[in-house]
Amino acid sequence: MKPKSDLNDPILLEIMWRRLVNIAEEAWVALWRTSFSTIMAEAQDFGCEIMDANGNSLAHSPKSMPVFNLTLPHAVRAMLERFPVESLEPGDVLVTNDPWMCAGHLYDVAVVTPVFRNGACVALAGSIGHVSDIGGTKERLTTREVYEEGLQIPPMKLYRRGAISDELVALITSNVRRADMVLGDIHALVSSNAVAARRILSFLDEYELESLQELAEVIQDHSEKAMRAAVRALQDGTYTYRLVADGMGEPLPLPVTVTVEGEEISVDYEGAPPQLAQGAINCTYSFTAAETVYALKCLLLPDIPANSGCYRPFRISAPEGSVLNCTHPAPVGVRHVLGYYISPLVLGALAPALPENVRAATGFPTNLSVYGRDANGHVYNDHAMNGGGGGAWRGHDGVSAILFPTSAATVSVEMLELRTPVVIECKELVQDSGGPGQWRGGLGQRLRARKLYADGCRTLVAVQPEGRYHAAPGLFGGHPGGRCRVAHMDKTGRPQPVPASGAVNLIDPAEEVVIELAGGAGYGDPFDRDPAAVLADVRNEYVSLDAARNAYGVVIGDGEVDEAATRQVRTRGPVRA
Repeated sequence: MKPKSDLNDPILLEIMWRRLVNIAEEAWVALWRTSFSTIMAEAQDFGCEIMDANGNSLAHSPKSMPVFNLTLPHAVRAMLERFPVESLEPGDVLVTNDPWMCAGHLYDVAVVTPVFRNGACVALAGSIGHVSDIGGTKERLTTREVYEEGLQIPPMKLYRRGAISDELVALITSNVRRADMVLGDIHALVSSNAVAARRILSFLDEYELESLQELAEVIQDHSEKAMRAAVRALQDGTYTYRLVADGMGEPLPLPVTVTVEGEEISVDYEGAPPQLAQGAINCTYSFTAAETVYALKCLLLPDIPANSGCYRPFRISAPEGSVLNCTHPAPVGVRHVLGYYISPLVLGALAPALPENVRAATGFPTNLSVYGRDANGHVYNDHAMNGGGGGAWRGHDGVSAILFPTSAATVSVEMLELRTPVVIECKELVQDSGGPGQWRGGLGQRLRARKLYADGCRTLVAVQPEGRYHAAPGLFGGHPGGRCRVAHMDKTGRPQPVPASGAVNLIDPAEEVVIELAGGAGYGDPFDRDPAAVLADVRNEYVSLDAARNAYGVVIGDGEVDEAATRQVRTRGPVRA
């Protein structure tokens, strides 16, 4: 079999490409099955990537967290600057969690394994995952510098010629709360890479290739051409949009300018506020760029597997020292809270150019973190990710309780209750939280959590709520979704102040933390919604009778639409309570 002629065969090329995606998927499954924490084993907050020897992405698992598909290769190239490929040896494994090199905060640990064949590095297998703990404070919204947020691991060798670095392991062990769980997840990352490396070597042998380099260049070039064709189909122009984030007590306006010119798109966040001195919601450039590219990829070329070629037509810029391109040592521990705005910013800007493809803004997810030590001294430290309402788009209502713009999975109530002394009293959709529209936004959800038993010990329940002050905005006349709410009810049932950090200490089992995640925004004028769809929403208790009349102009009596009254209301316009 002649490799060069094979690479000109489009059918064989497609087969080989899909085989590489399957290898990345097998590595993802291995990581999923061997990880320890809920954030990785249940929420699946990790990614796996196959790269050429230069660190350019070639294939990733379809289940990988989208933001990692760009930040992992970025981290790998940064590690290769410290450890050039020619200096690596079989058995070496590199690691870092540097937020500016990697995925934006210290929790995301990147691991890369060089793949050797006939004495030469022929590919790189990479994985990245959100470990359960990295040290530092548990009240992450209070930090002022990255130094307060935990252990920083610069590019280092976790393994050298097959031998683990006992010194680095000891350093990690001394800086985290549950070393067994954290090291277990890191070993899972290493094992995942080993699976990918073995499969890559078998792949090269089967197709008689010396390395992945030539195949990578062909696939990346094809992907680039496809993306450039998708960009060419857009109307040239400059598109702007603006959202307002909750910030840390002061609203944060987030503007974007998207310029389409020929085969390329430039996304500029000029005007973004200066980085915050306290609050940890600052984003590094690598994270901002990754979230931006993810939105563009979904919008323009959703059906082709992503690799570095897809990203070449894009230029991303943000002012240095801003909340979207912060400088060291800014606090970045919960950068995802601000990063969630990037996808709706890009989609909102390009809505006039692609009205049929964009979706309205989503009610953002939140990560429910439970930490403490019981009366026997046992430490528990687990997470449960929960989604808000998805934004609607043309022809479709938003999905309720979805974790967009991530691909993470919702952690089950039972799993959290099994691993921590917390019981979830309810988990239900919030009526009327979906933004009204011709197509309705998805509903947010309500959770009520309390301690299971009285042991005199504190249990820290922490969330990073977003959308408390600024609701997800609709598109093309659609209305905003419902806002996020967090409450702390004491043992007498009276509400207590919730600190800006979103962290509440529970002691008495009669206390409760109540969380309502924001709803998704609507798309199109609510008065254009089919009255039968409104009736179905009322019957399903997604929409109340009052909202049906006031927001949608649909009058329902005796369980059916009153068509005459509905025509009257819709003629007069919305009735305000």
